[in-house]
Amino acid sequence: MLPEILKVAEEYGLTFNPRYHGKKETLCKCTFCEEDFKPGKGNKFYLSLNTHDQVYKCWYCGVSGGVLDFEAKLSGLPYNEVREKYFGKRKKPLHPAESLNARQLRLIGWAEYKRKDRNDFKKNRESVLRDWKNYEYEELVKHFALFMVIAHIENQAARQNELLKYVIQSCHKTQIYLLFNRLLAEYVKDEDERTGWAIEGAEIGRAAWKASLSTYDFGMDKVVYNVVFLYHMLEMEKLQTPIKGVHKKEANVNDKMSFAN
Repeated sequence: MLPEILKVAEEYGLTFNPRYHGKKETLCKCTFCEEDFKPGKGNKFYLSLNTHDQVYKCWYCGVSGGVLDFEAKLSGLPYNEVREKYFGKRKKPLHPAESLNARQLRLIGWAEYKRKDRNDFKKNRESVLRDWKNYEYEELVKHFALFMVIAHIENQAARQNELLKYVIQSCHKTQIYLLFNRLLAEYVKDEDERTGWAIEGAEIGRAAWKASLSTYDFGMDKVVYNVVFLYHMLEMEKLQTPIKGVHKKEANVNDKMSFAN
């Protein structure tokens, strides 16, 4: 039986709207985006808990999910560990592809396949896992590139905040576990200590920033377009001629900037 989302929220010390506490829709401060903690928003409670269905959603940043996912995010523990807390360990380890939820499978085109034929889905678990890893890598690269652009914007606080809000919402929509936290963790590392997707994302981010700077257009649509465009240009280039060396790759990314303007 699933835990009660209200009790989980109370256990982790969330701040509730007293008028709605314990009702079917319980409102509280969002501990994920913390937008309703800002000055002037004392009477705002963006995080909604459905105490009947045991699900949650922030009406500001868009983060949502079930009670186990809710506790995983609050505690910082992997989802499977939270699940084991309530339902115990599985006798046989679950294949990573089978631990993907319906939303994750839908993003990589396998949800309907699993719904129609579970046995055949099991036979294709390695293909499913490969597709998820490819999808995860692509999203990590693009989101880190966006984050790098935001980090380098100067004297445009409103635009920076708008873009940051977009990235946080976009991270949640990817269904990749703790994506935004992973971006932050890579950003504070020295460049030579970053993982592959962060190195590639940083290169694209710098090029996208220069493309926006050349026209001084840091509008959200333009920044996102530059990142996506440059990412796919690099992917096409990889298929045609594998590039050796970071400096050569950086030069090629910069060559594409004029096309992104």
